[in-house]
Amino acid sequence: MIPKIIHIAWNDKHVLKNRSPLIVEGVARLAAMNPEWDMQISDDVDIDAYLQVHMGEHYPLVAEASIVAKTDIWRLYKMHHEGGLYVDIDRYCNVKLDEVIPEGAKQVLPTCREYDFSHDIMLSEPENPIYKTAIQAYISRRKDGHNNIYFLGAQTYMHAITFALFRKVVNTNPGEQEFAFMRDAIDSSGVIRTYREDPPHQTFLYREGNAPQDWEGLKRTFYAENGLRHWTGEW
Repeated sequence: MIPKIIHIAWNDKHVLKNRSPLIVEGVARLAAMNPEWDMQISDDVDIDAYLQVHMGEHYPLVAEASIVAKTDIWRLYKMHHEGGLYVDIDRYCNVKLDEVIPEGAKQVLPTCREYDFSHDIMLSEPENPIYKTAIQAYISRRKDGHNNIYFLGAQTYMHAITFALFRKVVNTNPGEQEFAFMRDAIDSSGVIRTYREDPPHQTFLYREGNAPQDWEGLKRTFYAENGLRHWTGEW
């Protein structure tokens, strides 16, 4: 079964007390609506320590990387070893997880429209071979000298999923026809499910709610207040 653990990465372990609408309508509500799930918040120190243990000899590949880059590989190790739900701090949330996780599902793979598999939410049993494939690809690409956050994060995750499931690497934005094929194949597996997301107001974790429309503005304000820059470096 999927363990009832929610993994959050943020530099403030008390972030659930933050009154930003992004948090109030997001992970704070997720925690309140799912009291039987154990929400674990890992800060920068926790993430670095976890990587040192689980990456072992490969840790030097990320030792000097930004916390954003470290979080990308950390979430893969967390999900592989522990399972549960990983979710980014900036998602709106208003669902009871036990009511939306399909019966019998060992993993849920939401997709961002027909663009890619959502990298900011992961839901699975532990020891999932998809995450092992993603970890191996990430390490291999680091060894090859790659350090682009988007390539190592969302794109490597997309490549790992498609290779693990279909034995071919499918790039982001492959088109509606390709995604329809992948969704049908995944849903017919009986143990993996997909969910088409149209973020930020129609996602696996947020459905028909009244959260503020200015999601992008809230993100920018929240990041600035916490002394962080977006991974793109644009703000």
